[in-house]
Amino acid sequence: MVLDKRRAHLLSVIQQSASPLSTKELVDKMKVSQRTIYYDLDQINSWLMEQGLDPIENKHGKGVFLPDRSKDKIVIHNVKSFDDWQYQLSKQERELLIKAKILLEEHDSSMERFMEITSMSRGTVAKTLQVIKQEFQQQGLHLYYKKGMGYDLNGSEEDKRKVLSDVLSIIFSHKEWWNVRNKVHRMIQPEADDISNQTEQRNYVKGLLYEAEEEMGLTLTDEMVEILSLQILIIKKRIHLQKFVRVDSEEEEVLQQTEAYQASMLITQKLEQFWGITFPSDEVCFITMNLLGSKVQHDDFSRYTRRELAGLKRVVQRMISDFQTYSCVIFDDRQGLEENLISHIKPTYYRLKYGVQIANELSDSIQENYQDIYHLTKRVMMHLEYYVGRPIPDEEAAYITLHFGGWLTKEKKKIETKFKAIIVCENGIGTSNMLRTQLENLIAGLDVSATLSMREYQSGHYHADIIFSTNFIKPKNTPVIHVPAILTNLEKEHVMKRMNELFYSKGLPKDPTDHVMDVIERHATIHEKDELRRSLNQLLENKTSGTKELRKPMLNELLTDQTIQFRDSVSSWEEAITFAAQPLIEKHSIHSHYVNAMIENVNELGPYIVIAPRIAIPHARPETGVERLGMSLLRLKEPVYFSEKEKHRAQLVIVLAAIDNQTHLTALAQLTEVLSNEENVDQLIAANDSDSVIQLINQYVQA
Repeated sequence: MVLDKRRAHLLSVIQQSASPLSTKELVDKMKVSQRTIYYDLDQINSWLMEQGLDPIENKHGKGVFLPDRSKDKIVIHNVKSFDDWQYQLSKQERELLIKAKILLEEHDSSMERFMEITSMSRGTVAKTLQVIKQEFQQQGLHLYYKKGMGYDLNGSEEDKRKVLSDVLSIIFSHKEWWNVRNKVHRMIQPEADDISNQTEQRNYVKGLLYEAEEEMGLTLTDEMVEILSLQILIIKKRIHLQKFVRVDSEEEEVLQQTEAYQASMLITQKLEQFWGITFPSDEVCFITMNLLGSKVQHDDFSRYTRRELAGLKRVVQRMISDFQTYSCVIFDDRQGLEENLISHIKPTYYRLKYGVQIANELSDSIQENYQDIYHLTKRVMMHLEYYVGRPIPDEEAAYITLHFGGWLTKEKKKIETKFKAIIVCENGIGTSNMLRTQLENLIAGLDVSATLSMREYQSGHYHADIIFSTNFIKPKNTPVIHVPAILTNLEKEHVMKRMNELFYSKGLPKDPTDHVMDVIERHATIHEKDELRRSLNQLLENKTSGTKELRKPMLNELLTDQTIQFRDSVSSWEEAITFAAQPLIEKHSIHSHYVNAMIENVNELGPYIVIAPRIAIPHARPETGVERLGMSLLRLKEPVYFSEKEKHRAQLVIVLAAIDNQTHLTALAQLTEVLSNEENVDQLIAANDSDSVIQLINQYVQA
């Protein structure tokens, strides 16, 4: 019996869960019906028993779980013998395997071999080849069939390596694709007699990469070490085939000035002795390009050249300044954000410059769960585009979204630390920071002392009350909660449920009222705690303790008939702000001193609130007089000037009263989308009634 992809994935989900999973949780995770889950569990249990493993069990009232004996043995299969872990390949896996076969073994690319490695029919493989042929053509490669010889690939070695890099990054970003990875390993190392020999060679190369890290003063992500080790093994294979890349002489001189080049020299010199081959200088440069473009877990700024740091710093500072302007927030820890963004953007710059491919398996999830932050991030990417000299792919923009999102959700801790935690995450700096801030804001009193790669965790000793990990870790002395890199509402509920089981049920006085009291204490002084606690107990008595996602109102909920005004002219920009804010005062969203704070900001900081010609968005910090989220719009026929410069005139004055760094972002993202179209701006300025404004806004608001 062979497991198909869905059931293998379902088994992987159950295997990696430290606690029983309810049918509802599995339905939500797998996006299938309850009936399908039950049927799949029966099929998985049949497969487990065929393998001599204990089947999945059901704990009444809690859910299904995989016994530890089976869980441990499946982990061993994953690491040492992929043959016992079988499933039918998905369409994407088939395409990637055939691409890898063509690129890695050009002499043995026949229809029969494609059918053998994919276990698919001749007709299915033929259809897949047509798709691949078109994709290759777009990337400068020509796939054709030679009668009696099989398939051959024409194109430059540089283009072939670029496509191969893309294939590897996608394959190795999917942790559950053990079967596909094993097949690719065998293609890369056909001379290795068995799996242990393959692993020994990869581990030797990885050891050299660890030495290279010290040379460069950084820590690569675990995924990057895996991919780089395979790329170096591929270079060895290509050298034997006399297939070499060519690097421009001027670019070679630039590369030779970097620490990454010195690290590449260290690697290749040792490999020349180990393998008895010679690495041409262009191949050393090729390794350098890939090292420079690799994702990092930690970085050391003292190792950057002055010119390199200055250039990256300028780009990052402009991006942050614009993001603050467009999002109407001020980052409390701007320096920390700058350092993290520089660490991320340095390899991003080199990836784009040298065409180094990475896969961002989180990209779709980021764009779906953080639409507003992603939208604002895309607006500030122009600074990086100017610096790099080319458009920034959505996958790269999504990673940068994580950096901004992580810092937006940071809150200054005003309560005592109750739990020390570490996070084990191998997705890089941005993902680790987003996960860190999500967890710290979710769990009152949680303090994350370190974010580590799996390699760092396994090689060190860290004291913590709880470990959060994006990869499976078998709990030892410290309990482990397994989490995805991006927490959805359902996964937040799961985390809170596990925290309750691990800590609060053991006598710690922690219930929903305690959580609410902690939140209130972060933002206010409580004078009558006992009375407040009694009132909260009554309110929460019959409520569930599930965690709810923060609600972010839509633009048409804030800009309404009550908050839109029209006026021909005003005498000054101060009067414009005062008049524009009046509806929010009347709705008790703000106090009058919030108006004074907005005016003081412009006096102190200049006309930064004019985000574009004809548009101003006055705002101030929440603590200067905001009671609840609000937005109001004043349309002027005659422009008001916030400075003597023509670019600082405005006819649309939109007052924003934010209560934090997040709640207003959806409405603001929708507003910027409306205002980014000049025709819309003309239409708003020409409007004489709120109905026409609201009608335009509704076109940009998704239900």
